[in-house]
Amino acid sequence: MAKIILVSKHVHSTAWQLAQALRAQQHEVVLLTSYGESPRDESNIEFMAYFKKWSALEGLRIIPALFGVQPQILHLVLDEDQMTPAQAVLSLFAKSHPTCVLTTSLLDIRRGLKRRNPVRYLIEESDIVTCPTIEGLGQLRGLDVRSPRQGRGILAPVLEFGESPSTEFSIEHQDEIRLLEQLAKEPYFVLPFREKTFEPESEVFEHLRTLAQRHKVVLWGSYSHWSLRDRKKFASWMEKFDCGQRWVMTGSMPLNNSRLLLEKCEAFVLAGQHFSPVEMTEYYMRAIQAQAVLVLDSKQISVHSDLWRNAVNCWVLNAHHIQRDLVKLLSKPNLKLPETLSEELALDRHLIDSSMNELNRLYNRALAHLR
Repeated sequence: MAKIILVSKHVHSTAWQLAQALRAQQHEVVLLTSYGESPRDESNIEFMAYFKKWSALEGLRIIPALFGVQPQILHLVLDEDQMTPAQAVLSLFAKSHPTCVLTTSLLDIRRGLKRRNPVRYLIEESDIVTCPTIEGLGQLRGLDVRSPRQGRGILAPVLEFGESPSTEFSIEHQDEIRLLEQLAKEPYFVLPFREKTFEPESEVFEHLRTLAQRHKVVLWGSYSHWSLRDRKKFASWMEKFDCGQRWVMTGSMPLNNSRLLLEKCEAFVLAGQHFSPVEMTEYYMRAIQAQAVLVLDSKQISVHSDLWRNAVNCWVLNAHHIQRDLVKLLSKPNLKLPETLSEELALDRHLIDSSMNELNRLYNRALAHLR
């Protein structure tokens, strides 16, 4: 098996479980990460919490230690399409060694891989590239890839169930207790709320208004960053559509309390908003744990597409006609579904094993070409 250096700025579930999955397949794994990060549990993974600033100087200083490891694979995990100077130095180290395979996992493309984005050139130089979805891989078309044998595959963020501390919940604040007691008296939808300003013409607010005309809407988030004027305008706008009493903002409710919020809701509505694959995976996990009814759009289900069945265990709206489909969905007497996606069923259907098998195939093929 191969010696692998896995490089990730944070020890989030995707990086850690990828390291564990690689170790389970008998690879020697070194996880190189930020100073202050810590391993999630005891394992056979060598842990190096080294980088403080992810500067080029730090990258150069660690090169002698990497010579000692003699990695066969350097695998960079990028949370989005931005790269630090230290990551650039590490990629140059990998490319300067003819016996090392440079692998990049790009979890989200936010800025776009234009010529001024250094990540574009990292992708072009990489021997292996993975993205969480087919759409992500599609955005790599047109790049000037150096190797005609570059391997590409899908590697989705990991659904992290089990005994994670984040699945525990407790209510510590009186405001949250009062909110949950109030919501128990009537049906409600839950909608993640991350809007920077009040824009009544935007689709997000159009969907919000449509939902509020059916049931109360719990906006999971905060608008404390809004100006007082925008808050008043939003309240007046909701009053205009007779929805003044049909919305409530949770404030900064922690994720680990979300299960109480989601367990009793009519539906957890994600459709029409843009989330990164990591964020989508987090929301999926919360919904599955609470056995909440999910309303998704056809773009969102590309993340862990093996899990979802429209009108069976979730509702899927056409991403190009969300408002039309939302109105049609809300005309149903209720949104109950014939199947509940439990944690056990989600894990059974989840393709992490096949994803890892595909990654191993890409590793082996790239290593064979180096010999």
